[in-house]
Amino acid sequence: MEKYLYLTRKEWVPTWVEGGTIPIKLASSYLSDSRNGSMTPDENLIHESNVDLTKLSPFIHIPKHGSIRSLTMTDNRVFGKPLPDINDGKYIHEDGLILSFSNSLASSIATRLGKEACVVIHDIGQLKSCIDEQLGVEGKMAPCKYTDDHQRNHFLKSAEDSWQDEYRIFWSLPEEKEVIIPGGLCSEVEI
Repeated sequence: MEKYLYLTRKEWVPTWVEGGTIPIKLASSYLSDSRNGSMTPDENLIHESNVDLTKLSPFIHIPKHGSIRSLTMTDNRVFGKPLPDINDGKYIHEDGLILSFSNSLASSIATRLGKEACVVIHDIGQLKSCIDEQLGVEGKMAPCKYTDDHQRNHFLKSAEDSWQDEYRIFWSLPEEKEVIIPGGLCSEVEI
């Protein structure tokens, strides 16, 4: 299964094509106050609830970078006004290692991401297995889905990011790592 990796610098291409050491960053390193390229305000956010929990203020107030692990409430009223029922609502920031690819090869994606080179990964499963073995943890990989509502997780992003056509691998590890990838997994492609 082929995927595309847009690279910030052209000099990084040989490492991906011939093999070598690559860094894997934490998801939180892509967190920003605004959307710009690969930076987003909801990166590493897990928001799972039938109701947008941030809209329940002042009854429930979630401070910036605050969290709710498991919120269940039924038949509640504030000043006689009913509040929505919630079953196991979550609003947490979960960090981990992430590699982001694209399902599409497009110069428009490279431009919006601010990238100057691209490689095609010929077999994303083989790349993941190689990295899993070095990290000692099995990552999860999947295409990202996009939504207009409040729900978020590592593979569910805002519809505003849908232009990325993203495919991700996520490892639940708390610090950045470097791994060695073998040559022959990727080829450079023109953008």
